Amino acid sequence: MHYLHDSYRRWLLPIVIACLAVLAGCGAAGSAGDAENTPRNVSHVLSPGEQVAITATDTLKLERVNDSRCRKGAVCVWKGYVSYSFSLLNSAGATDIVLSDSMPGAASSVTVKHLTFTLLDVDPATPPALNAAEPTYRVKVKITQGALPR
Repeated sequence: MHYLHDSYRRWLLPIVIACLAVLAGCGAAGSAGDAENTPRNVSHVLSPGEQVAITATDTLKLERVNDSRCRKGAVCVWKGYVSYSFSLLNSAGATDIVLSDSMPGAASSVTVKHLTFTLLDVDPATPPALNAAEPTYRVKVKITQGALPR
């Protein structure tokens, strides 16, 4: 910078540094906003009555399990099914979600707003024996948080 006059040197360097700082700040703000809006997947295992926070404003609760499958050793006229009833709780209230891989009219994956709930694994996978005690049900659900529209 020896070829610039002293008066230019005094204000040129601070202006260049300020411009670089503004550009760096713009990039950082965009990156943080993009990170919050990036689709994410997470899985949770729940038993009836348990709940888990899935976003800053949404909580998923497994309300109950409806197991009408024919128990081992029983004589049945139909196969039956098992379904899982959830509540998606947030400031707007509760949204009911039912997941099942065999219930007529139900699906193993449901989307509510920007959240998709997918049934991954269930325990017990087969119906209990005829005279067995009620099993402790556990269900593994994958939650995919899609990008929010801008």
